[in-house]
Amino acid sequence: MAQLIAISDAIKLMLEKVAMVSGWLLVVLAGITCMDVFCRKLGIPIPLTKFQELEWHVHTAIFSMWMGYNCTINAHPRVDSYTETLRYRTKAWIEFWGCIVFAIPFMLVILQHGTDFFLTSYLQGESSENPNGLDHRWVIKGVFYVGLWLLFLGLVSVWLRLIVFLFGRRSQEETGLQIGNAELDV
Repeated sequence: MAQLIAISDAIKLMLEKVAMVSGWLLVVLAGITCMDVFCRKLGIPIPLTKFQELEWHVHTAIFSMWMGYNCTINAHPRVDSYTETLRYRTKAWIEFWGCIVFAIPFMLVILQHGTDFFLTSYLQGESSENPNGLDHRWVIKGVFYVGLWLLFLGLVSVWLRLIVFLFGRRSQEETGLQIGNAELDV
């Protein structure tokens, strides 16, 4: 069981590093957005379409690089109104079966089709439909595809912790399991 926690910890650490490094893209996004607004308000003739598309490309990159880590720290959206009164162990069983029956199989299907999604875009040299838009749309599709793999790894990390918690009879603190209602320290 200690090996499963070690694997889960290694995955979580890798996801955390990716998330923290990609967090600097927020500064880039803020700069692009400010430049777009500044130029628009002053009527400076620059290719605004490129700035707008670059904004959503960077936003997608940030979102994609954080999906997996958010899963491991329980920062993803969830509706706990049905489970908030349940014992922690019951919540863990729901999470365990949710991973096996829904999340992991769904991600495997998405990843399989995501390969074609990215490769088709790359092979066609897909670019923006707008003549003033960005070239190489396949780049952001590739980044999103990587993000889906990171999410899959996040699910595996959580699932390994659930196995140790449920079958290894380890405590929530020992496994570092974070499920259910998330309480943020602000």
